[in-house]
Amino acid sequence: METWGVVFLGVIALALAVQAGFMVALALAGLRLTRRLDALQAQLDGQIAPALKGVERISRNAAEISDLATVQARRIDVVLADTIEKVEDTVDVVQRLVVRPLRPVTNLLAILRGLQRGIDVFLDLERRERGPRPASRRHAEDDEHLFI
Repeated sequence: METWGVVFLGVIALALAVQAGFMVALALAGLRLTRRLDALQAQLDGQIAPALKGVERISRNAAEISDLATVQARRIDVVLADTIEKVEDTVDVVQRLVVRPLRPVTNLLAILRGLQRGIDVFLDLERRERGPRPASRRHAEDDEHLFI
């Protein structure tokens, strides 16, 4: 029985040696992987850092442009508000100085137009009562443009 114990002990020793070999190989592979990852990180840092600086610069420029656009929009708003106020003041002044004093004249002109129209209607009625009149030369000339 002692031989079987020695055989099993030898198998256990061999399994431990194989396991130790795998552990050493795994440790070496982990070390190589760590070195590769460090190199990759250094390379990425070298390539990404300038790009990040560019993005940061673009971001700052965009913020400045946005601030300038906001300031300009406020200035335009102030200028437009001032212009609208001046136009309204001008309209008020024109109404006060020109339109209101001319209202009686406008009313008088409306009355005169009404009288003129009344006279035209009266004369037209008088012509109709007289009867049809012969076509004049001028009336024929007026219709000449209708002839095709």
